[in-house]
Amino acid sequence: QREAGNYEMDMLLANVCKQNVTRFPYEIGRLAEDIAGGMICTMPSEADLKSEEIGPLIEKYLTTCEGIRAEDRYKVLRFIENLTMGVASVSYRTESMHGAGSPQAQRIMISRQANFAEKKKLIKTILEIE
Repeated sequence: QREAGNYEMDMLLANVCKQNVTRFPYEIGRLAEDIAGGMICTMPSEADLKSEEIGPLIEKYLTTCEGIRAEDRYKVLRFIENLTMGVASVSYRTESMHGAGSPQAQRIMISRQANFAEKKKLIKTILEIE
């Protein structure tokens, strides 16, 4: 806290946090796609799901365990599809990457503020390396 009562942020910590946060939405998407399998790319349409002719087959093959409705699984898969490659992914992923400034700008600021030379000296001292 400054004398005037305002606060000054730790620029190094802020850039390290931003650098890490830009990665999480992509990792979440990757994991969700992995768990969902190929279904998010090959999902039948909602009309197919409600079709009298093929709806029961879709219901049969989308049902994975007792107590989980095929329609609910379908909704979750569509949600994952939307966040990872659908309309929402455009803003979600791009905003996650660039919303806090370019990741390259963050890396530049980290390299300027981290004082890596001093940290190398500290490691050498701790490990007793000349």
